[in-house]
Amino acid sequence: MEAQQVTPGSIANPVKFGGQDYVALLDACVKSGSLFSDPTFAPDQSSIGMPNDPDPKKEIKWLRPKEISANAVFVEDTTCTTDICQGQLGDCWLLAALSCLTMHPNLFVKVVPPNQSLTESYAGIFHFMFWQYGEWVEVVVDDRLPVREGRLLFSYSCTRNEYWSALVEKAYAKLIGSYGSLKGGNISEAMEDFTGGIAYSLPVSSHTPRVMWKALSAALSRGSLLSCFIQASNYREIGTVTAEGLVKGHAYAITDTDTVKNPDGEALLLRLRNPWGFVEYSGPWSDKSKDWDDVDAAEKKRIELKKSEDGEFWMNVEDFTRLFDTVELCSVNPEPIVDGETPDSPAAPTSAWTLSSHKGSWVSGSTAGGSRSYRRSFWKNPQFQLVLAEQDKEEEDDDEDEDEEMTPEEKMVAEKQKKKAKQCTVLVELLQKDRRKRNKINFLHIAFHIYRVPPELQGLCLDQSFFSNQHPVGRSGKYQPLRAVWRKVRLDPGNYVILASTYRPNVPAEFFLRVFSKTGNNLGTQDFTCSTGFLMVMSMPPVLPEDRKRVQKTFDEVAGPDDKLNAKEFMKLVNSVLDKDYQLPLETCRQLIFGEETGGRSSLTREQTEPVLASLRSLQSIFFKFDQDSSGTMSPFELSLALQAAGVQCDGHVIQLLWERFGSGELHLPFHGFVACVSRLRKLFGISTHTHKHLGVLYFVAGYDIVFVCVPSPQPCLNQRATQRSKA
Repeated sequence: MEAQQVTPGSIANPVKFGGQDYVALLDACVKSGSLFSDPTFAPDQSSIGMPNDPDPKKEIKWLRPKEISANAVFVEDTTCTTDICQGQLGDCWLLAALSCLTMHPNLFVKVVPPNQSLTESYAGIFHFMFWQYGEWVEVVVDDRLPVREGRLLFSYSCTRNEYWSALVEKAYAKLIGSYGSLKGGNISEAMEDFTGGIAYSLPVSSHTPRVMWKALSAALSRGSLLSCFIQASNYREIGTVTAEGLVKGHAYAITDTDTVKNPDGEALLLRLRNPWGFVEYSGPWSDKSKDWDDVDAAEKKRIELKKSEDGEFWMNVEDFTRLFDTVELCSVNPEPIVDGETPDSPAAPTSAWTLSSHKGSWVSGSTAGGSRSYRRSFWKNPQFQLVLAEQDKEEEDDDEDEDEEMTPEEKMVAEKQKKKAKQCTVLVELLQKDRRKRNKINFLHIAFHIYRVPPELQGLCLDQSFFSNQHPVGRSGKYQPLRAVWRKVRLDPGNYVILASTYRPNVPAEFFLRVFSKTGNNLGTQDFTCSTGFLMVMSMPPVLPEDRKRVQKTFDEVAGPDDKLNAKEFMKLVNSVLDKDYQLPLETCRQLIFGEETGGRSSLTREQTEPVLASLRSLQSIFFKFDQDSSGTMSPFELSLALQAAGVQCDGHVIQLLWERFGSGELHLPFHGFVACVSRLRKLFGISTHTHKHLGVLYFVAGYDIVFVCVPSPQPCLNQRATQRSKA
């Protein structure tokens, strides 16, 4: 019986970061009796990645745990929230998420695989798992850690001889690029990378204290990771401590909720933790608060009250909603975070949900079209066709229980609920990739828009006119400089297109798009290339009488005995016809001659020259029309439109290749580059029809030569309009 294949990139078969195989490396070290030294993350400044050392005079040494602590262990008994303390690195966002992770053993063992030790089968090598844009990645590290004056420079455990958290931090730093790349961040990033779930923000002011407490309690019970922070009004406020002992701009982990009885009734409490391991809240229900004096000893024991300076404390929900601004949540399963479902809660995937995903890129001059403010290029952004085949499955209703005496308001609410039940619930998330490299954060402003596609345009790559005249039915909101933006929407069954974009055009980056739906969906890319081939329609305009006379005169005066023009003579003729701003250099004229059937000779006959000259006039008009900023040059977006007008239809990848070949390198294409580009395409596809006759057919219809090269493919043609035109 064949072994069942494990999906590459799954937790059971993760991608090996840097090609390093943990098992193979461990076996090699055990057999040789040596300790692993990682050559890909050296114990030097390149791995530290912090150009401004706060204490440069004190030497940094890289030591293994057993060189730091005589009784070093990987994990001391069990993991808990107090195992993680922040060192001399501003990565509270990472450590707060790690603190949350310790509350969920089933999630923790995914990130920190079991059976790792500093004693048994010890070889100085450890491995950890992180989710990265649809895949689980295994990162291997040695256990050499940066130390200054005998203490760990970065993350450490309150139990000083415990090292699992410091090694997780090192592995994540290696994944990102360096320790310095971890400075400053949003806790939602780490939450997603530890779980593969959907992370999102919830303004504390969006609910009453009691509703907020219930929401957070429900989220914790479902295994969600929670944290919170106080918004700093400016950069200088980050790290400042309030009168209540809370740190602004600092990530706190929310580790529990509970209730205790007191003389006033019942107090709704939340337990928080500061990753620093010190600087605690000093208000009501804090460790030293007199509020605990009125609580029964058994209650204190039940909630494990610890009056110690470990960064962990309790506070009531009223003070929480007054003092904190934002809660960050990460749903491993897309369930609503409050009863009745709020429009701002993502509802992420359970087993009943379907996931579709796609990795893509914004390419400067090709698919980096910018926001809707850039109407001429917005449509060039990557387009993803979303097909929602059926509505959400309705809950069973008992009509007999309906109240016939419903008020108008209640009837309106009921009608809205029925309408929702006939729609499809969809959650879309767009993530930008690898923006923490080179020791700095450089997140672009990103967003996505969702449009309903009418039946007559389904399967087509939608152009500028469509997006100029249609309004989105869903969007992620305003453009934000975050790693991920998301939105949950309810849509009628049908066909949609999702456009992912950066705010400004021509900004290159990579992204990951994922779509969750309750009843299944089909997500695919759309582009102008027919998936079964390539279509080129080249117009051959009539020769103007004055041009025919000019050609005849030039040949009579200049042509040699063979009655042909060489490249220099042809250039002189061409530039006498074209406007001054559109003059062609000698090399472009040579390419034009090469594009004709000259028998390998670099000269043209009278019959060949006339249509080439007419074609150049047509290309000059097209270039002038699509040089929309009157710069005398084209952008890559203008090139795409101009090629379409010239009869050449290319996908984004082909446009990119053409630009690299004929562009100036600065997003500017002069007229002679445009001419060379069109000439080269005509030649290439002319050769294709002659060389591979079984793949293409050459038509001549009413003064137009139409070249259609068809490459067999099992996929359907997306560009139906182009196919219909070829049959005309």
